[in-house]
Parts: sequence; structure tokens; C-alpha cells
Amino acid sequence: MRSTVVAVAGGAAIFQAGADRRVLVVGVVAGLGLWSVLYARFHDRRALVPADTLVMVSLCLAQRWLVPPDALGDSTNWVFAVACVTALGHQWLTTASGGMALTGAIVAAHVIGSMTAAPEVGAGPALLALWTVAEAGLSRLLYVLVVSAARQADRARASGEQARRRAAIASARRAEEREHLATLHDTAAATLLAAGLRMVDGDEPWLAERAARDLEILTTRPEPSQGETDLVRLLEQVVRHAPVSVDVRAPTAVPMPAARAAAMSAAVREALTNVGRHAGVHTAELLVEQANDVITVRVTDRGRGFAPERIPPDRRGVSHSIEQRMAWVGGQATVESRPGAGTQVRLEAPRA
Repeated sequence: MRSTVVAVAGGAAIFQAGADRRVLVVGVVAGLGLWSVLYARFHDRRALVPADTLVMVSLCLAQRWLVPPDALGDSTNWVFAVACVTALGHQWLTTASGGMALTGAIVAAHVIGSMTAAPEVGAGPALLALWTVAEAGLSRLLYVLVVSAARQADRARASGEQARRRAAIASARRAEEREHLATLHDTAAATLLAAGLRMVDGDEPWLAERAARDLEILTTRPEPSQGETDLVRLLEQVVRHAPVSVDVRAPTAVPMPAARAAAMSAAVREALTNVGRHAGVHTAELLVEQANDVITVRVTDRGRGFAPERIPPDRRGVSHSIEQRMAWVGGQATVESRPGAGTQVRLEAPRA
């Protein structure tokens, strides 16, 4: 801002100056321009602002050589314009007491310089000094208001950020609780229910293996799935421990993001568990397809079927272990079934 005032007022001063003083005025205006360049490159304001004030005081005291006599007592004085804008700018770079002291030094130097150059100017320089003090006070007030508003904005942003962090933590905790309940439902609860409903007759070796696998899953906290893995390999592990015989039709390998592959395999495990628990049959079909960068997995049985709209909302098998798990990884699950017509669980997820 001061550089703009120096350029405009200094240009006018060069044209106003007499021929005998024009070279001096040009040199002073050029020197002020150079000082503005140096001022912009300094970073230590503790030395910068006092030095800037000393330059302005020197400029004001030299008015007898730089300003035409008829401009000393009014606002056409170009030195006054530069000194005034400097006093306003200092309010944004200093403390209140420091800004007051520096403004006082500039104002006093302007009055002394004007009256020394032309004592007959009367009260004009004093009135300009009062005007400068008033403007500096308004500049200080504006600075205080801006800083206060900025601090309020900072506090509001910090409060909002803290609220977002709390919400994110709460959401992560809820997701972890949902995943724990889904895992509990898919493992120990399913095994205990199989035993309680007498799905096991006599000594069944697979029950001990399944109970050991459930215990391992519940006591081991897996690391977050990263990178890619083979969906077919995960599904083979699920089929190997399924409570029913599964006819698998799948490509040799289906690489996909590990998190999605894990979610799809868990959903297939729950679907096969439901076949053994509810369908009344001992076989199921598992079909894996990939087309247009979408992986589709179907689990089909020819059992007794059910009416999906009659499933209570608190039953976790379809809504949590299958549908929500797929939704968490950007996929979807649909269940088609009719009483007496079997059931098909369709899972879809993006390849990438």
C-alpha cells in the first residue's frame, strides 16, 4: 500500500518540483521505492519497523527541500501522504503502545519539518497531524477487530475439528462392534446353534475342527486387509469347512482387493451356514463370475426357501453378516427366495 502511495504521490511531486529541485526529488522518490523493495524482503520486524519509522522521520524533516511551499500546510503535500499511510500500516505490525509511539514520532517530525520549512503555514500541519492520529487509531481498531474475528474463526474451526474427530472415533468404535458381533454370529453362535438344534448326530470330527477354527478367529485380531488377494482361494477355504456339500464353479483365480475379498468370503460362509441350518438340504452351488470389472458370487440351494420380507429386523444373518458387510466394502448383496423354491444369495463388488 505504501509503495502505491509512493509511486502516485512521488510522481506528482516530480512534476510539482521546480527545475532546481527536481533531481533531488527524483532521487528521494527512487530511494523510497528501493527501500520498499528491501522492506518487503526483510523478516525481522523488531528492527524493520523502527528503521522504517526513522526513514519517514528523515523524510518529514527534509520537507523544505522536497515540498513546494504552497503545499506544506494542506493534503497536497506528498510527504504527508507517504507519512500518513506509513503510520496506518505500522498499526498492523506493532503492539498498541509501539504503534502509538511510532505514530507520534512521524507526526511530530511532519509538524516540525513543515513549520521549519515555512513558519507562515500556520495551523495546517497541526491539523494534518491530528488527522493522521485519528486515522492511525481507526487502523488500530480495524486490526483489533480483524484479529478478534480470526481468533473466533480459529476457535470455531478447532471446535468443529474436535467434534469431527469424536464422531470419527465413535463411528470407528461402532463399526468395530458391528464387525465383532458379525464375527461372533458367523462362528461360535453358528456352531453352538448347530449343536443345540441336533444338527450333529454322534461323534462328528468336523464339529471339533470347526469349534477350534471359531476359537482361533475370535481370539486372533486380524490386521486390516491391504493389497490384493485371490478370492477363489478364500472361497475354497470357506467351502472346505462348510456344513453342506458345495458344487463350486469358479475361474482358476480371481484377484481383487483383499478387504472386498474377505467381505465376500465371510458373506459366502454365512450363506452356506444358513443353508445347513435352515434349507433342509445337504448340498449347495457356488458360482463365481467376473464381467465388466464386477465380481459376482452366487450361493444357491434347492431347499425349503423362505419369505425374505418376513425376516425380523433383529435377525443378523442376512442384514448384518451379508448385506452390511458387502455395503462396507462398496458392494451389494441381494437375497431371492420363496417358500418351497430354494434360495439364492447374490453378491456383487467392483473388481478394483
